Amino acid sequence: MSTREAFLGTVRAHLGTPAPANMPHPLEPVEGVPLVHYARDLSDVEGTFVERARRTGAVVRRVADDTGLAALVGEVVREEGIGRAVVSADPECDAVADMLAEAGVSVVAFGDPSNSGADGRVDVAEVAAAKLGVTGAAYGIAATGTLVLHSGRAGGRSAGLLPPVHLGLVRSSNILPEAGALFRRLDDRLPDGLPSQLVLSSGPSRSGDIELVITIGVHGPGRVWVGVLDW
Repeated sequence: MSTREAFLGTVRAHLGTPAPANMPHPLEPVEGVPLVHYARDLSDVEGTFVERARRTGAVVRRVADDTGLAALVGEVVREEGIGRAVVSADPECDAVADMLAEAGVSVVAFGDPSNSGADGRVDVAEVAAAKLGVTGAAYGIAATGTLVLHSGRAGGRSAGLLPPVHLGLVRSSNILPEAGALFRRLDDRLPDGLPSQLVLSSGPSRSGDIELVITIGVHGPGRVWVGVLDW
């Protein structure tokens, strides 16, 4: 049994029982934590986000409209050799399943009753079989080129984790200058409370051992594409 098969076997075992409800957690304001000051001017949040995301190893494209999004989806399919994809229920992904299907890709969509259970969840084996996972992002963090993935709006946690290629879509209007702009205003940014999982994802997955050898793609996607939606 390969390491990947063993890992997925453990995931399947844990998913044998229904997941708990995605109950919002109460948010408690904390006063007196000093602000983090950056030497860099972060006023151009979109330009900074694009630059920093590229420095993490992500391929970033600015997208002006639906035609541009279809072009980005087609580029990812061609460059990565995608035959099967899973698409989250994030609002940024509304048209993506159709775009992938038009490109000849077999698609599994979160929340689609034709390929999910009664609770709207997609079987983890279906997600693991996909080469591409497409998700939206609730926010982007400019200072670090980070996507903020929200499991509640996505309809699950696995689309941005299991497939080896991840395409994340974030609206330019939802890019924040730095992480403090998210965490200091959680009650405003997440008015329904915290989801069961909020992931800050910065570029391809990296794992390092005691000898400082970096391995890409062990605990998440090894290839990351980001679309910045400018409409």
